[in-house]
Amino acid sequence: MFHRIALTAFLFIAAMPAAACAMEQSTAPMTLPDAVAYALSHNPTVASAQASLTQAQHNLALQRGVAWPTVNGTLQSFLAKSANYQGSFAALGVAQQSVVSQNTAQVGITNWNLTTGGFAFLALAASRAEAEQAANTLANTEDQIATTVTNSFFTIVARKALVDVDLVTLKYQNDLVDVAKIKERAGVAAGVDVLQAKTSSAKSESTLVGDRASVQDASESLAQQIGAPILTAFITPQTIPQPSMPHGTVDTLVGIAEVNRPDVGAAREAVLAARYTRKGWNVELYPQIAISALMGNQFSPTSVALEQQQVNQGCLSAKIFPCPTVPRGSFGFWSLEAISTFTFPIVDYNARHSERVNDDSQLASAESTYSSTRLQSELDVRQSYRAAQTAQSQVDWANQEAAFGIESARIAQLQYKAGVKTIYDVLQAQQAATQAADDAVAARVNYVDAVVKLRVSLGTYDARSAVADLR
Repeated sequence: MFHRIALTAFLFIAAMPAAACAMEQSTAPMTLPDAVAYALSHNPTVASAQASLTQAQHNLALQRGVAWPTVNGTLQSFLAKSANYQGSFAALGVAQQSVVSQNTAQVGITNWNLTTGGFAFLALAASRAEAEQAANTLANTEDQIATTVTNSFFTIVARKALVDVDLVTLKYQNDLVDVAKIKERAGVAAGVDVLQAKTSSAKSESTLVGDRASVQDASESLAQQIGAPILTAFITPQTIPQPSMPHGTVDTLVGIAEVNRPDVGAAREAVLAARYTRKGWNVELYPQIAISALMGNQFSPTSVALEQQQVNQGCLSAKIFPCPTVPRGSFGFWSLEAISTFTFPIVDYNARHSERVNDDSQLASAESTYSSTRLQSELDVRQSYRAAQTAQSQVDWANQEAAFGIESARIAQLQYKAGVKTIYDVLQAQQAATQAADDAVAARVNYVDAVVKLRVSLGTYDARSAVADLR
């Protein structure tokens, strides 16, 4: 007895780490928005695209500081002390001050290089285009993840719905077995009817087992896809949601997409950058101007102290009391400076001509890409809109098909009880009803996927908001 207790305790203690490990690998159950958000925060491609975007935005901010003047404020306090120091003025017999102090406060623009023709603005346009392209890459990556995660999530929902259909089908088959047995005992049906009914019931049992396993497979596949622990559970809706389509005609949606889609915006910025570059071809024919502007206040306590000493000595010699106080502070200062430099090429070994040819080629390429991107955007919206409309209509027809199939199977069973139809007719009707129910499930899932794809194609939904209402 003692050995049994010891062995049980040992096995329990040995199992504790495994149980603890399993608990650590599980996370809180997730809805579809949770799964999309988790995938976006754990996907390395998204992280890389986000890093590229922040780098491009940083470069854009730096280039703005080059193209546009930066205004800086300066506070400076200067203090110097010396003793027994002659310095470079010793030959002139100039006595150096042992204490020197000066305070300066100023605000202004320093060294703003403005090239007529806008070379700095060309670089600014290029940086803006790079930032838009990086944003487009990130948005496309997130949208792709949103659509794939949605498909995987509703694969779980669809397989759970198929399990429900299997349960209804199995109950129908079991009822049919009972009816066939009753008819056999009454002598109005052959034993083969019972065998056929049992065969269909066994097949339904097998289908149910397989579909239940496929639900777990789909759940684990989604967890692996988003980077979550394999045992993560997902909170699926009881019924497949049917979200509403975006409002407006297809032409209105196309116009919305052209304004909001990141790929169209990136292509548009690329065209603007190419046009700026093309205009900058003659930048060398204009002067380069360096502009500085300052204003502030400067005060030296040392100078005031020396001046006060001189005034005090004068008052003492002239016996003037009280002695006046030297005013402190100053009226401030301002400074404006502009340096213009003109340089033009004399021998450039065909550099300027080749630059113009290259600029024209780059502009033509950017305009062609922009036109192609707009056409692709319109095609995506129109096809996604048509697919969503088609899927919505198919849902209505599939629901009717499923309802008619269920009713047909119910009537066929009643007719079999009355001896009007054979067992084969009943099984055929039930098979058709089951297929119709499966088709209805698939149609509902296809409609959800089509609506999400349509939302993403507009550019007004990000990866999170596109699935926010699909809980």
